[in-house]
Order: sequence, then C-alpha cells, then structure tokens
Amino acid sequence: MNDSVASPTMGLFCDFDGTIASADMIAAIMTEFAPQPSGPIISAIVAGTIDIQQGVQQLFGLLPSSAFRAVREFALARVVLRPGFPRFVALCRERGWRLVVVSGGFDFFVEPALAPFRDNLTIHCNSLDLSGPMMRVVWNVPCDAKCVGGCGLCKPSVMRLYQGLVETRIVIGDGVTDQRAAQQADFVFARDRLLGLCEEANVPHMGFDTFDDISDELERRYGEARTDD
Repeated sequence: MNDSVASPTMGLFCDFDGTIASADMIAAIMTEFAPQPSGPIISAIVAGTIDIQQGVQQLFGLLPSSAFRAVREFALARVVLRPGFPRFVALCRERGWRLVVVSGGFDFFVEPALAPFRDNLTIHCNSLDLSGPMMRVVWNVPCDAKCVGGCGLCKPSVMRLYQGLVETRIVIGDGVTDQRAAQQADFVFARDRLLGLCEEANVPHMGFDTFDDISDELERRYGEARTDD
C-alpha cells in the first residue's frame, strides 16, 4: 500500500540553534564571554526552574553592549549548518511547502547564516537593544493570549500566525524551546532533548541526525521529488 499523500499546504516550522546550526549559538556565546555566571542560568533553563524568557534575558544581561561587535564576529565564525540543509530547502521550494525558521536566537547570526536561502524561507527570531550599558533582548514574537507565557520568542504563537495558510504542521527542533510547538504539531522531527520530550508526551515524531534524514522521510511520506524540466 502506498501511504504517500498530497500536502500542498504543509508548513514546516524549524528551529535554528542546535537544529539548522549544528551548535547552540547562545550557549557557545555564553561559554566564550560569560562562562562563570551563565552556567547556572543555562542549567536552570534546561531544568525548567526558570522560564526561557527570564533565563535568556538574564544571560544577555551579563554582556555589555560594547562587546556586541566581538560577540557577533564570534558567532558568525562558528555557525555551521547541519548537513543536508540545502537539499531540504530545495525540496520545500519545489513542493510549494512553507518553510518557517522559528528561532529563539538572534538576527545578528541567524540572518547572515541563512542569507543564501532567504528567498525560500521566512525567519522569526529575536534582536538586541544595545542602547543601554548591558544588552537587552527584544522579543519580536511574544506570547499571545493563548499561550501560558514565558516562551521569549513564542513558537506556538508563530505557528498560530499561519492558521489558514497551512494545513499540516511539522515541527523540527532539538530542545526545550521547541516543546510547546511540538505539542501543536501534526508530526515532529526531533533530536537531542526534544526527542526524549516527544517520547514522554507520546507526540508523533521521528529522530534525525541530518536534514537528509528529514528529506528522505518527507519524500517517503509525500511521494518522490518531481522531475519536471
């Protein structure tokens, strides 16, 4: 039996740090520029004893605005895209699927890293206010009235922005910032901590290492790639 189906209105909501980018850039920045005070904050975020919004604001509040140039150069030099991502973007473009990057990271490293693909995806991420002595996070998509709050950049709220535009919702991610989005998805591609969270919550999911794994599964589910000239 062929279980492939047509899905012309599919939306793929994809995390950046630890997902598109092989490393978590926020953690890397903090390890480089504020290793001692940032460690307990990162542990508290992962453990859920403080919410993501509170924790990330505390992390960037450790960094002086005057350090932004060095932080940006450090991040840009270390962003490495996970293997298979160009093929994945091409597949989404060819099928007419809506690819949305939903990142709790920041425009100063997300936007440059994805510049070669910018015509084929939409980006939602945070930015920094450098007008004061210390960096302050600007949450560009805060939690809406349907969210319990504390997300920082709220991935479920982003997904709700696309209601009526997509029918099937697929989430791709790796960590605690993706958990609430995963609970709203029809299917999840998960790795690292998110994989365990999906297993615990009985969320339909598949693990992945590279974007080739994701592309292969999407082609299996929704038919082979077109060969039109």
